[in-house]
Amino acid sequence: MSNGADSTALRQPTFPLKAPGTAVIHAGPQQNPRIVSVPTRCTEHVIELSEGTDLFAALERSLTDFSVSGIMAEFVSGQFGHTDYVHPAYGEDAEHPMSFTEAFRVESPTELRHASATIGFREDTPFCHIHASWTAADGDTRGGHLLPGTLAGPSGLTIRLFALPDARLLSEVDPETGFSAFAPTPTSSETPASPGAVVSRVRPGEILDEAALDICRNAGFESAEVTASLGSTTGAVFTDGTASWPAVEFTLLSGTVTDGQSTAPQIALSGEVVDVAGEVSSGTLKPQANPVAVTFELFVRRTD
Repeated sequence: MSNGADSTALRQPTFPLKAPGTAVIHAGPQQNPRIVSVPTRCTEHVIELSEGTDLFAALERSLTDFSVSGIMAEFVSGQFGHTDYVHPAYGEDAEHPMSFTEAFRVESPTELRHASATIGFREDTPFCHIHASWTAADGDTRGGHLLPGTLAGPSGLTIRLFALPDARLLSEVDPETGFSAFAPTPTSSETPASPGAVVSRVRPGEILDEAALDICRNAGFESAEVTASLGSTTGAVFTDGTASWPAVEFTLLSGTVTDGQSTAPQIALSGEVVDVAGEVSSGTLKPQANPVAVTFELFVRRTD
């Protein structure tokens, strides 16, 4: 089984490393606006995938099943039966400090810890972006960016979907970072009368908790929950520890925004991340300390 556990096989940095939470300026031209948001209605669905089901095919098919052009998803429980994945890696130089590893493969079943997904389109073809973590039979915990070919395991997978009728999610190459990233576009020129959610693409350097608050304020949400979101930050800064710079990928981001329209809003976020060694860590995010690395696909639902 090749699972990325041998760190000596991973690319080592050829440039000075910085502290977790240090923003990265990418080599490409900066793009604006820094946060791209679409207010949308939202319907919630739960799907059950049986053993051997192709995970990517099932999620991509859900666009047709629920007649939408964008879905955010959070995994509830279950197992992976076969997993293909990559995880963050050091890039080739200081101007390109982050990259991905070669593909790893886990052949035996593993227990789902956390996973989140964005489901939309790339070049008019259904496409999805999935970050996940899992625990193997020997207790080893790993995670990363899943690749097509990943299957549901013996106990299947239960996944909660948030179907977004007013947003089309499109994955395109970002000139600023050189990586592909999802961003939302409205499906209509008219904003829905009572949007219950906002889906956003947050660009590099934006502070994650501040972005969540800005999105809620612009939408008029007094309170909201953050869920079914994924992306990367420049390492992670928790209230009780850190994960290494230059990039971690979130398999889970959850939290709340309260008193969003007041002068004293409260933002509480916690998450689980995968670092450049493929190791998994989690905790409460330190406020104003976690800049986006490449992109963040952020989903908030109104609760007031």
